[in-house]
Amino acid sequence: MFLEVLRKRAPGGPRSYGFEYEFISRTPLSLDHMEEIYRFLPSCGFDPDEGSFVSPSGMYITFEPGGQIEYHSTPMFGWDKIGFRGALSEIDDTNEAILKRLGIEYLSVGYIPGRGDAPLCLTTERYRNLHARMARSGTRGREMMKGTASIHLHVVIGSIREVRPLFQELCELSVSDEFRMSPDRRDIWDNTDPTRCGQAVCGHEDLQSAEQLVREMVRFALDAVDLWEGMPFRKRREITFDKFLYHMTTIFTDVRINCKGPTMELRTLDSVPTSYFEEKWKRFISIVQDV
Repeated sequence: MFLEVLRKRAPGGPRSYGFEYEFISRTPLSLDHMEEIYRFLPSCGFDPDEGSFVSPSGMYITFEPGGQIEYHSTPMFGWDKIGFRGALSEIDDTNEAILKRLGIEYLSVGYIPGRGDAPLCLTTERYRNLHARMARSGTRGREMMKGTASIHLHVVIGSIREVRPLFQELCELSVSDEFRMSPDRRDIWDNTDPTRCGQAVCGHEDLQSAEQLVREMVRFALDAVDLWEGMPFRKRREITFDKFLYHMTTIFTDVRINCKGPTMELRTLDSVPTSYFEEKWKRFISIVQDV
């Protein structure tokens, strides 16, 4: 069923790319700070949209549990330098406006120590349950939630035949010098929640088809602890495919499939200043464009 979702949503045509770009505040934020940001964003051109904010360009803003701000680009073609640079300018301008008006400085760094006990800035049931889970699994999950910032790189899955080679390529990039996590972030992720984080499935060397790969991804997700019932998802009292797809969004492996695109997603790159990101972006595209 998961494979069929990918088949139906695969767009075909020229390959597009996207990114999610996180920034972490210099000092810990509170719920009051978050309300100030929510009220201010419309003056920057970002209007509320079902729990997130969206600008006329199509860029979305969401937030992470420690108040990290996350910018979601629109899909872009690899040759679209104007669109890419325009997106970075929009990000820089928004961060600068937040600093100037609210005094909240967002930094492009991968990790700030000491945030494990900082306030939880998202209060939906999903994040309350995840926060509780991170006190029982591993030793550094709350640091992951509130003390880290990353850049996720997306490449669209145009057809099912691209699933396995794209996944294998991104697995290789996830441990490369150019795109792997910094040692600090790696240690945090290795000690977070082994049922939903890490390099799972990437280590399988016998994946010969999209079907085999998806089967392993689904098996890993079924064994991951459900945030609502506190047991492996496969043991839930009620299992539906829609609930499973939502559960898949709580899987934080280094490489994963994002069904919305659908895209293959590389999650290991630490947040860096926007002035350094263009080279990473171009390098990423040059590596995966012919896969």
